[in-house]
Amino acid sequence: MPLPGAIARTGDGAAIDIEVIEAPVSGGGAIDGPYQRVPGGVIFTARNVARYLCTATSISIERNAGVSDERVAGLLIATALPACLWMRGEIVLHAAAVVLPGATRAVAILGASGSGKSTLLHALVARGARVLADDSLCVSPGAAGRGLAGGYFLGSEPRIFHAVRPEQSLLSAPLAAAIILDLPRSSGVAVISRLEPLAAFQALLDHRHRPRIPAVLGLEAGLLPRLASLAQMLPVHRWQRREGRAALGAEELTLLARL
Repeated sequence: MPLPGAIARTGDGAAIDIEVIEAPVSGGGAIDGPYQRVPGGVIFTARNVARYLCTATSISIERNAGVSDERVAGLLIATALPACLWMRGEIVLHAAAVVLPGATRAVAILGASGSGKSTLLHALVARGARVLADDSLCVSPGAAGRGLAGGYFLGSEPRIFHAVRPEQSLLSAPLAAAIILDLPRSSGVAVISRLEPLAAFQALLDHRHRPRIPAVLGLEAGLLPRLASLAQMLPVHRWQRREGRAALGAEELTLLARL
């Protein structure tokens, strides 16, 4: 099924990394909200949409009758895929990421829902930035980032998908820094300030994508040291944008270029 943001890699000789099939999903185990622990993985149940059996190498989907590819794909990307990545030992952040014009490393953009991540991503793409991720950013050891780089969603429900040109998307890139869009916004000039390692660690912990999944799978103990290592390696900043400003100002672009 079409996956918004996915980039086709046909003909490059790459092996299948995660196999996605439609098949009956069954299993019994402890239930924690929409998640059910099963041997080797977890079942995610999206009411009135589908059940997703996720392992480190595969996703099996049993959809409800009459449910569209679009609804199934949305939750496949938003929840089932992050579950696979957590099981593979990756760190998954709720973040967008771009490589600014003239740069070779990416800036991750974190923030609570409604903080303006997608709006900022849209503005940076309009200025020539290349997309690495929209909503889910996978961070590997060494602070390398990967995501679904073919576009991004923008606006309130229903959110509209904006595809980007192939030359404006990247399969992977090293991360230069992470910035957290802070609320409430500043009443004066825009401010970007770097966090100390302990605060950076807490910020990364707070901005994990689907954080209940590692807990359900019993992965928390091994995750915390890796997050602490990432917080020491990756500069993390808070960004207070000016209240009422949607467009990027010259001072903000200068601050971003220095990261």
